[in-house]
Amino acid sequence: MMRVGRRTDVPSTAIGKRGGAMITQQEACDQVLAGFTGTRGAIASCELDPRGQYWVIHANAYEYVVDGRSEHCLIGDGAYLVHIASGRLTITPSYETWHESIQDIYDLDDAAGAHYVLRPDYAADDKRAVVHLHQRLGCSLIDARWLLEHANRSWLTGTGRTLRDAQKVLGAHGVATQVVLQDDLHGALSLTAQQWTVDMVLQRLRERAGLRLAVDDREGVAR
Repeated sequence: MMRVGRRTDVPSTAIGKRGGAMITQQEACDQVLAGFTGTRGAIASCELDPRGQYWVIHANAYEYVVDGRSEHCLIGDGAYLVHIASGRLTITPSYETWHESIQDIYDLDDAAGAHYVLRPDYAADDKRAVVHLHQRLGCSLIDARWLLEHANRSWLTGTGRTLRDAQKVLGAHGVATQVVLQDDLHGALSLTAQQWTVDMVLQRLRERAGLRLAVDDREGVAR
């Protein structure tokens, strides 16, 4: 499919639903084209996402989409995601696929304001797990045991996708974890999408274990 139009200075904001009606494919495409400024845009494709909640639109300069003139290709934006219930527009970055971007949106919607947290999938009294954490993190046995205590089991926080990636790399090195939703972080350290390698994840866990002394100091002052 292909639709063309000229961008105007219309903000790329939600057009909203009228009387409960869903945003149609035509309306979604029109909204995307209205966001082009200083050049004529064209829709290369428009399809529903796997959940049927967003119109996934690929658009670019008319000369690139229609005529195939690569020198007119606009870079920076990936896909345009239009929420069919509200008209909310999300523009994905070109450095990741729209499938990756929309998974982050799914996760945010599913979380409903809660936080994604990476936690150990071991019991607090699992001695073998304590020894394994001690070996993998290069921390003391006291720190490893502390990480499994109930109050300290919230290890890392970030997007659902980032934490699932961390769960995979840790699992490949024998550290079993789970990704859960929590209303409170309970001391979990942030993990960014750029910190996905096992070395970076382990470093963040060492930093989480290193908080034990600060907690002990505070508790000592309180006593």
